[in-house]
Parts: sequence; structure tokens; C-alpha cells
Amino acid sequence: MASKNTILSSYYGNLVVNIAKKNVLKIHPEVKRQICKKCRSILIENVSTNMKIRNHNKSKRIEWKCNICGERKGLPAEKNKDHRVWVEKEEAVVEIIK
Repeated sequence: MASKNTILSSYYGNLVVNIAKKNVLKIHPEVKRQICKKCRSILIENVSTNMKIRNHNKSKRIEWKCNICGERKGLPAEKNKDHRVWVEKEEAVVEIIK
């Protein structure tokens, strides 16, 4: 949808965020990273966003730039460090019920 109709893509992204707020739910970090914070469109590499790896104060960062609104979003990307949020780590899972 992001490549065909940017307005509809922004509408769907806004809908996801508003439903989560209304029902007091947390959006999973992987989904949250795929939504632009400014225009709320879905970020897809080489379609609605450009991705670059940049050096920033002796550390590497992954930077996305939204092609619709120009907003930049960055995350750290060091080899030796674990930059995952707690929900994504193995110690967060206590029990798996089958």
C-alpha cells in the first residue's frame, strides 16, 4: 500500500497507533519501528524509505529517512553490543505453553 497510495498508508499506520492507544495496548517493537513517527506511514525499504548506515561519534547507526515527510529515524548498530529491547531477549520468555 505504501508504494501505491501514501495517504492510505498513513491512514492505516495512524489507525494502528490510535487503536493501541484507545485499548491501552503496547505495539510490538518490530511493528513500531516500521511506522514513521511524523506522518505515520508504513516504512518499507526502497519504497517509502531510504536506509543508510552512518558513523556517529565512533559508533555505527542505522538511519531511515521517510520519503514522504523527510523524518529521520535512527537505531544503534554495534557488533559487540546487544541493542534489542527487553521483550525481544530470551530471558523475557518465562514459559511456553503448547
